[in-house]
Amino acid sequence: MSTTPQHAIRGATAGGRSRSRLMVEPPGLEFHRDRLTWVAYVVLAWFAYLQAAPGLVIAHLREELGLSYSRGGLHVAAFAAGSMVAGVTSARLEHALGRRALLWSAAALMGAGAIGLTAGRIAEVTVGSVLVMGLGGGLLLVTIQAALADHHGDRRAVALTEANVAASIAYVVLIGVLSVTAALHAGWRVALLASLVVPVLTWWRNRRLAIDAPPPSRVARGRLPGVFWVAAAMLFCTTAAEWCITAWGATFVEDAAGVPTDTAVALMAAYFGGVVAGRVLGSRLARRHDPVRLLAIALAVTAAGFAILWPSTAPAQALAGLSLLGIGLGNLFPMGLSVAVALAPRRAALASGRAVAMTSFAVLLAPLTVGTLADAASLKAALGVVPVALVLAAAGLTLVRRGRAPASGAPAAAVATSSSSR
Repeated sequence: MSTTPQHAIRGATAGGRSRSRLMVEPPGLEFHRDRLTWVAYVVLAWFAYLQAAPGLVIAHLREELGLSYSRGGLHVAAFAAGSMVAGVTSARLEHALGRRALLWSAAALMGAGAIGLTAGRIAEVTVGSVLVMGLGGGLLLVTIQAALADHHGDRRAVALTEANVAASIAYVVLIGVLSVTAALHAGWRVALLASLVVPVLTWWRNRRLAIDAPPPSRVARGRLPGVFWVAAAMLFCTTAAEWCITAWGATFVEDAAGVPTDTAVALMAAYFGGVVAGRVLGSRLARRHDPVRLLAIALAVTAAGFAILWPSTAPAQALAGLSLLGIGLGNLFPMGLSVAVALAPRRAALASGRAVAMTSFAVLLAPLTVGTLADAASLKAALGVVPVALVLAAAGLTLVRRGRAPASGAPAAAVATSSSSR
């Protein structure tokens, strides 16, 4: 493993006392996308396509199955619950199965859950199927993140941000496919089932591709520094804000702007389009700027977008708010993950797994909380948890900025030496 994405942390010894300092990476250090990188991007995009599906089809499931807000929110929460279990168990499963076997097994499990969701006609079956999707998807996410972080070392922020650009493009594709299937009266289930060809073809063409992990001692053992858990708590808050919008954005627009369900889902293209634009820009900025600074900017943009969306009563204003929200929220997870993993550079899989567990808990809690509050009051009032989450995230980011250098200096210096010998 290696050091922080934008800075090579090098140890210097003077008078028997070691110290570390941040050094700007040489501009000649190029980012190379090889076969493993492209496979990771494609599989992560497919994961994102199915990850976003429960939130976008909640409106349809509520109509078909007669569900309340809170029962509809169980579908997003079930995905998160499965992902949370995956985040806790992923490091040991990787040690037992190997990274390549775990990746393709996780993809198969997620695909099986998607089939169950489309086949289910009662809430118990659909929620259970989404739980299976979350377990497979969580294992897939952890494995891909750890593989990219280990593979690209000092350039991990670029790899993780580009991977999330691919994921956000998949969100837009999902909106488009759902709109097409609605226009053709084929239904949302066809949109989900059609995606299963992606992992099958990707596996067939790359089934012999080596996807190696570091020695087990670096993956599944050891303790994570205290500042990592501050970063993980920050990720919890940003993810909670993101999934309040992802899960309930379409329903909010439907209620606030008085538009049909299919139109509300189509308007979410503005949100996911903003995510794409934000992550493309973020992937460029991550090459030259500190991700902590980029996180602060993203939080400010997110707050501005929410301030526009929340009071909206017309589709145009909702569209503007969703676009700005997407630009801000789209960068919070990849940048936050990069910061968190860099705080434990020799334990990428362990740090990635714990980060996924924390963010999955946020996805589990946030939509359920919003759904419960919406049943008691209104969806607009319930979405008031978003600015609260953003304020807490900003406080966590301040603590990370103050604590990361002394907390991560020693191990990072050791890693910089080993990574330079690759």
